[in-house]
Amino acid sequence: MKQVISAFIIGIMVCLVAVKSCSDKPNQVNIAEIKKHIKFENNQIDDTHKKYQQEIKQYEFKTDSLSKQNKDLSFRLSNARALLKQQQTKVVADIPCDTLKQEVVVLNDLANNVDSLCYESINSLNQSIAIRDTQLTICNRNYQSLFDLQKENMLREQQLTDALNVAYKQNKRKRFESKALSCGLMIMAGITTTLFIKSQK
Repeated sequence: MKQVISAFIIGIMVCLVAVKSCSDKPNQVNIAEIKKHIKFENNQIDDTHKKYQQEIKQYEFKTDSLSKQNKDLSFRLSNARALLKQQQTKVVADIPCDTLKQEVVVLNDLANNVDSLCYESINSLNQSIAIRDTQLTICNRNYQSLFDLQKENMLREQQLTDALNVAYKQNKRKRFESKALSCGLMIMAGITTTLFIKSQK
């Protein structure tokens, strides 16, 4: 009887050790929560991208409108300047008085200076628009790189989450297999103990 009790106790101890070794459950994160967070961030990225595209279109529309206005003003100024030159030449030629001629020449020079200032202003505006367009191109390139990188990171995070989910499932299956193996070991220990006791009789 003593042998039966000691064999039974040894069998229970072996089973407890085996079950304890396979019951260690790793810390798990909430996969559904991670997927929800990834979806939320993807939506935010898409919303930001749409707003950025709308702002760029509005800016380009304003820039194009300003360029057209500048070209129109430049064309009108050129026509007015050519017409003024013709009129200045006629007026100076038709004036008989030298003093009056000198005053007309001075007035003509003043008008030419004003025209030159207008040309400089228009050229300066065109240069500013060209600089802004260059800056916008660089900004778009940088933004696109960041957008692609962010999308790539989101995709990688999604793939890692899926891989983690698969790993959790595999771990769960392995733990189940280990518990089943422990139960089988316990049954085998019981059978072996029983056979050992019977052989001793």
